[in-house]
Amino acid sequence: MKQQKVYIQAASQISIQEPLSEQWMQEPLSYSEPFVNAVNPPFKEYMAPGEVRRMGNLMKRALVTTLQVLQKTGIEHPDAMMTGTCLGSLDYTVRFLEAMTENGEETLSPTWFMQSTHNTVGSSLAIYTKSHGYNVTYSHGSISFDLAVQDAWMQMQLGKIKNALVGGHDEMVESYYQLMKKSGYVGQEGMVPCGEVAMSMMLNTDESADSLCELAGIRLCHRSTNELLQQHIDNLLSEADMTMDDLSAVMTGMNGNPANDQLYKQTIDTFFGGKPLLNYKHLFGENYTVSALGLYASAHILKNGDMKSVLFLNQTTEGDYTLILLKKA
Repeated sequence: MKQQKVYIQAASQISIQEPLSEQWMQEPLSYSEPFVNAVNPPFKEYMAPGEVRRMGNLMKRALVTTLQVLQKTGIEHPDAMMTGTCLGSLDYTVRFLEAMTENGEETLSPTWFMQSTHNTVGSSLAIYTKSHGYNVTYSHGSISFDLAVQDAWMQMQLGKIKNALVGGHDEMVESYYQLMKKSGYVGQEGMVPCGEVAMSMMLNTDESADSLCELAGIRLCHRSTNELLQQHIDNLLSEADMTMDDLSAVMTGMNGNPANDQLYKQTIDTFFGGKPLLNYKHLFGENYTVSALGLYASAHILKNGDMKSVLFLNQTTEGDYTLILLKKA
């Protein structure tokens, strides 16, 4: 069966770079701190004051990036919404637990609890945009966003939807950052800062002049052997009518942490030796859902540069691999 073509129609971000902008491509912001909160836009320019007061940062960022994507694409009610978030509304979760501890489980405000669940973002976006289609949230560590993309891709290949709003959203608080630092995940010497992520993109089966790129295929490989991973790479390229010689570059998630970077170097040396390498975490920091910004950056590089294709590679220390092939539209 012929593969259905899928395009990244638009994508918007709020991160440690200039928000709702591609300014990072010309004048990126740099940081020496090990933990940096996202640069928020003036939310009151995008939503009513009552909504600004009622929503937490994670929800506000998700909503604003979504509104910008809907405006760019002219799609008011997406056929489906897929959201990836590892930690959900972490700030409200911490606030609720702290209040429960301090107040002896009495006189607790329900607001923090109601907005602390992982599917708050996806459900709230559906309510706000009056979208009643397929809606699912993935919370699977560092591949949460990747699974959301795979779901949208599969639904389009099956002909069930024509477009999908796909988002990757995670925030960070100081107390949880300290726990992550102790585990060695962030805050190590020479490592990029720990950041925050809000990225929304529209996937569409219809191409337009404004399309960022074609999403030519995706593979998620769980605890894969080298032999099986090679098969996935070969099949991914073959289904897109490409060979390894046609691949322009590989986008990697190297972040300055030796435990992380050594794994990427092994994979690159084994399967992509000699290919030009791109990196994104030095711009956007490290976070459980930062792969959303890696795909976002790859799409904009293809739209604005001379490269013909990019293979986005995300891998975890547990041995999971995500391969997303992008082609110039």
